[in-house]
Order: sequence, then C-alpha cells, then structure tokens
Amino acid sequence: MSEHNIRTINMYNSGGACEYIKRSEIDPETEKWEKLFKYIEDSLFNDKTKKIIEFGSGCGELAFLLQSAGYDVIATDIVDEFLKEQNRIGINKVKKYNFLLDNFDENFNFKADLIISWRNPHLDMDDMRKLFDVAYNGLTDNGLLIINFQNADVHPDASVLPNGTKYEYKVLEDKPTKEKRFYAYFNKEDIEYLRKDLFEIEEYHNEGGKEQKNWHVLTLRKKQILK
Repeated sequence: MSEHNIRTINMYNSGGACEYIKRSEIDPETEKWEKLFKYIEDSLFNDKTKKIIEFGSGCGELAFLLQSAGYDVIATDIVDEFLKEQNRIGINKVKKYNFLLDNFDENFNFKADLIISWRNPHLDMDDMRKLFDVAYNGLTDNGLLIINFQNADVHPDASVLPNGTKYEYKVLEDKPTKEKRFYAYFNKEDIEYLRKDLFEIEEYHNEGGKEQKNWHVLTLRKKQILK
C-alpha cells in the first residue's frame, strides 16, 4: 500500500471521517447515489440473487440502496468511523476489510458476482493494479467489476510519480475535510494496462463536472481463461 494512500487513511482516522460523515448528512448527494444505484441495477439486470461486495463503502449510501432493493451486499471499509456509520444507517452486512492487504478468501467464504470500487481516488498505479488482481480473484466466472477513476485528461498539469501515476495533493473546498489529500488520475492507456489479461470492457462512459468528463466509469467483465 502506497505512502500516499496511508496518509489519506491516517487523515480519515484522525478526524477526517467524522467531518466527511457530518458533511454527507448536510449534503447527502441523493441524486448521484440513486443514479449509480440504477446503473448497477441495470448492469445486473435486476437479478437479486447476485452477491455484491463494495470495496471502500464510506458512509454506506450505495450499499444501503442496494440492500433496500433486496440485493445481497456487503459494505466494507478500513476506517472505524465509516464502519460505525454503515451500522448506524442500518446496513446488515458490514466488514472491516483492506483489499490491498487482507486476504480475500480468508475474509469471504464465497466469490462475488459483482465487486464495486467507487470514489477510491487515493490509489496510485500500484495500488490500483492490486485492486484489479484482488477483484479478479474474488469474482465468479463472468463476474463484474464496476469502478471509476478520476480522468487525467482533465488535470494536464498533474505531477507524475516514478511508477507513472499522475497525481496532485489538494484541498477540495466544497468537500469535507480541509486537509490536502492525494488524488490519482488515470487516462485510457492506464486503464488498458490495468485491465489487460483480466477484464473485458462491458460499458464505458465519462461523467462529472461541467463538461461531464471528470470521471471514467467502467463496467468490466472477468475474462475467461481458456483451458
């Protein structure tokens, strides 16, 4: 796990998560979460038998919507305050789990039909590759990964780490927590590198910001290994 991701986790553990939760209560972004829920439901063809795991559930908005609609979903995070919030709002299955460090099979006794990684912008290229490997191994044959990345094309002045990650440390004035956080940016070539040999692109689009280009959004299907 990169030092940049560790700094972000430490920020959330030292009060940032409480600020984030408080801000989310003031501005719950209901429309955005409902839009994502609909996107996921369409991707699953409303099949309530599918087993879902969300990596980094934060305040749990998405997991709660999925659970309320009858889906079998596990919300995960590594920040205790977020886990408490997930329990508080009534999510039935909450688990402390670090997908970068913890063994998937030791934490889950099944393979998921869908893994979701939404708004995890603090992962550099190496951490993101680890996420892809874990998701691939944690999915059923033909399983789906729904994920979004901040778009590097919207941040042409970003710095570059030795491993190729485009990034900035910045404060988002309109968002919770006023400390600088690490934000990683990815272009289409980066995504091709990450998914290579692991996933096929089922659906791709951009969304967010005035020009609707701030985020890459992808539904990826696990590739079948020919024997």
